[in-house]
Amino acid sequence: MEQEKHEVDGRREIASRNTGWANAIAHKLTQWNVAPNVISLMSIFFSMVGCALLLSTHFFNFNPYVAYILFAGCVQCRLLCNLFDGMVAVEGGKRSANGDLYNDMPDRFADAFFIVPVGYVVGGIGVELAWLAALNAVMTAYFRWIGAYKTHNHYFNGPMAKQHRMAVLTFAALIATACIPFGYDKIVFLIALCVMNIGLVATLINRIYLMTHTDKQ
Repeated sequence: MEQEKHEVDGRREIASRNTGWANAIAHKLTQWNVAPNVISLMSIFFSMVGCALLLSTHFFNFNPYVAYILFAGCVQCRLLCNLFDGMVAVEGGKRSANGDLYNDMPDRFADAFFIVPVGYVVGGIGVELAWLAALNAVMTAYFRWIGAYKTHNHYFNGPMAKQHRMAVLTFAALIATACIPFGYDKIVFLIALCVMNIGLVATLINRIYLMTHTDKQ
């Protein structure tokens, strides 16, 4: 199995980190003295907005076209927060003593806030599948930290790592929007939850395999 690992003080490889637009925005945020910990916490804000949007379609009959599209936008904003907090901290020289906590803990809340409401949109077994996916998402991070303790490396491998989960949710929301006139939007979200859970279980197996077959460095 291909290993995607980085030292404990390293970061996940993100292609967009090397783009001009990302560096320009990170530079501006650094100039404006925006703390990377604040950027990290903003991911929780966007996930709570996304959560409220989906739940509003279930409990208050809010326009699903608007809710699904804005939900997809919130997911992408969360990923941007995950990108820029690290860039401001490392490239911008604004590391803090508690940076690791702020970098990791908000992600656990963001995963739950994004995944769980999808189950309520689906209804029925979708609720259980969503909570299971949220739990599995937290477990992938737990396994990653166990791997870091055991081997001194973080394993960010998928097939359903954070960026993959967010991609599934984004595409599901956009496809569901197109399927609303046909009444298939809930089925799209149900399929997304099934795919996510299968991928998350595979991710857990993959990471535990890597951490048990890699010598401590």
